[in-house]
Amino acid sequence: MDFDAVIIGSGFGGSVAASQLAARKKKVLILERGTWWISPEKLGKPPPLAPGRQRMPDWLAANKQPVQYWPRPDNRDGLLDVFASIRTDLHPDGLYRFSNFDDATTLTASAVGGGSMIYSNVTIQPDPAVLQEIGLNLGGADYDAARQWMTGFRGPLNKVVTKIPLPGRDVSALTDDDYLYLDRARVLRDAAAAVAPKLGIALPWAPLDLAVIEYDPDRGAASDAAKNHTFCERQGRCLLGCLPAARLTLNKSLFAHLLQDPTSGVALWPRTEARQIRKTGDGYQVVFHDHRDGGGEQTVTAPQVFLAAGTLGTTELLLRSQDAGGLDLPDTIGQHFSANGDFGAFVVNTAQRVSSTRGPINTSEVRAVIDGTHLTVEDCAIPATFASIAYTALSVLDSLVKRRFFHTRLRLAWLSHALPDLRDFLPHLPDTYDPNDARTEAEYVNNIFFFNVMGQDDASGTFRLDGDDLRLDWQQPIINHPTFAKADQLCRHFAEAMGGDYVPLWDALPTRRLMITHPLGGCTIGPDRTRGAVDEYGRVFDPSGHPTDTHEGLFVVDGSAIPGALAVNPTLTITAQALKAVGHALGP
Repeated sequence: MDFDAVIIGSGFGGSVAASQLAARKKKVLILERGTWWISPEKLGKPPPLAPGRQRMPDWLAANKQPVQYWPRPDNRDGLLDVFASIRTDLHPDGLYRFSNFDDATTLTASAVGGGSMIYSNVTIQPDPAVLQEIGLNLGGADYDAARQWMTGFRGPLNKVVTKIPLPGRDVSALTDDDYLYLDRARVLRDAAAAVAPKLGIALPWAPLDLAVIEYDPDRGAASDAAKNHTFCERQGRCLLGCLPAARLTLNKSLFAHLLQDPTSGVALWPRTEARQIRKTGDGYQVVFHDHRDGGGEQTVTAPQVFLAAGTLGTTELLLRSQDAGGLDLPDTIGQHFSANGDFGAFVVNTAQRVSSTRGPINTSEVRAVIDGTHLTVEDCAIPATFASIAYTALSVLDSLVKRRFFHTRLRLAWLSHALPDLRDFLPHLPDTYDPNDARTEAEYVNNIFFFNVMGQDDASGTFRLDGDDLRLDWQQPIINHPTFAKADQLCRHFAEAMGGDYVPLWDALPTRRLMITHPLGGCTIGPDRTRGAVDEYGRVFDPSGHPTDTHEGLFVVDGSAIPGALAVNPTLTITAQALKAVGHALGP
C-alpha cells in the first residue's frame, strides 16, 4: 500500500480527516482537484516566525505548488478577474464552480481548502428539532468537539457586527454606542423587532460566530491579530478573497499544522481529480487524472478512503464508480439531495442606509419558526466589485451601455483625427450641487439590502449520471416547495419594515430558479441501505450482504452525508459529523 489512507478533497471533511489521522501517525495523501489560492498583498511588517517555520508563499514556491491569486479590483473592473476565476471545461483550474441544472444552480469551490475558500465564515449550530426531524444523531458533545476543532485547528471565532473592533465589549447589546453597528446589521435587527409583533412570533436577532481574525489585544500573547499582523477590515468581499488575509481558511490551517511539517505524514497533491474508486482485496484503488503532468491517468492504493469532495463531487465519484463496476454500491447513492432551503432577496431604496459593501459577507442572523418550518435570515454583503452591476440590474438602468457608447465615440474621434466637442465627451463634469453625481461603488448599494435565507426543504432531489455529466432532478419543481414561499413572505415583511421595494433573487435572474450555496445530501446517512447510502459513522453500505453491512474502510465525511436541510449554514454540522466518523474509524 502507498498510504494508510487517501482523502479525496481538502474542505472541512477532508481537513478533519487529515488532522485526526495525522495525530495517529498515519501516512496520508490528500487528492485535491484545485490549486492553491492566496492573497497577493504583502505585509508591511511580517510577523516573526518560529524556528524551522516558513511563510506560506515561500513554502509554495519552494515546493513548486500551483498558485493563483484572488480577484482584486474592488470596482467593476474586478468583474473580469472574477470571470477569470470561474472553473469551466476550458479553464479547469478555476476556483468558482457553477453547476447549472434544470431547476437550480449550485456554487461550489475547487481549491486547496475546498468550500472554506468561498464560504461566508459562519459557524453556527442548527436547532435540535431540525436535527431530529432529518434523523441526524448529533448532540451537544459533538458540536462542542467541532467548535474545539475549529478554534484549535483554525483559530478563535469572533463576532463582527460593528464598524470598528470593540475589544472586550459585548457587541450583541450595544446601547449608547448603537451607531457603531454596521448599518445592515442594525437595520436587520430593527426590522426583526418591528415585524415580530405583527406576525406574533419570536424573531431574535444575534451576531454570528465567524471564522475571522478580529483585532483583539485583550487576548494578549494569544491574540491572533497580533500573531498574524492582520484583522478584519470590513471590506465586504469574503467570497472574493480576503485581501488582508484575515479569514481562517483551511488552506492556511493545512499548511500551518500539517503540510510544512515533514514529520506529519500528510501529503497533498493539487490538480489531481479523482475519477473512480475500485475495491481491491485489501483496500481500495483510487483512479485519478494527474493534471500536474498533462492529465494522465494515475492510481494510488490504501486500506482506507475518506470521501470529502463535497456534495456534488463525492456523489458524482461514487455514481461513476458504481457504473464502472469497480465498487458495489446501494441504489440510494444520489438520492435525498437538499437545497438547504437556500433563498435570496433584495430590498431596494431602503429608508435607512445599509452600506452593503461594508463588513464581512454575513454579520448577524434572525431565526424564525413559521408554521413549524425553521428559517434563518442573515444580512449579506454586496462586494464593491458587483455594486454597480447590482445597482444597474435592480434599478433597470444600463450605465454600462452608456459607457460603451461613450468609449466608441471617443475611438471614432481618435481614428478620424477630428477634434471632438469636449461637451460630447465630458458629459459628467463634476457637479458639486448634485449629491448623486459620480457616486462611489459603495454608494451604489448604500440603500440595497441583500437577504441570505436558509430553511427546510424535503431533500427530494436525485442525482444521476448522463454519460459523464452529473444531472439533478426533482419530481416536482423545487422552487414551489412551501419553505420558499414562507421565506419569501417573511422577507417581504422585513422589506416593508425597511421602507423599501422588495425584489426576490429569482426575479432578478434570467430564469426563475434557485441559487444554492449550501448543497447537502446525495450520499446520506440512513439506518440501512434502503433508506440511506452511509450509516451514522459515514461508512458506505455494501449491498452484497445484510442491509446494514458496510464496505470496510470506505467513509463519506462531507456535506453529501447530511440527510436533509439544516436551515442554517452547514459548516459546523459537517465538521461535527466528520469528527464523529473519523473518530469511529480510528477507534479508541
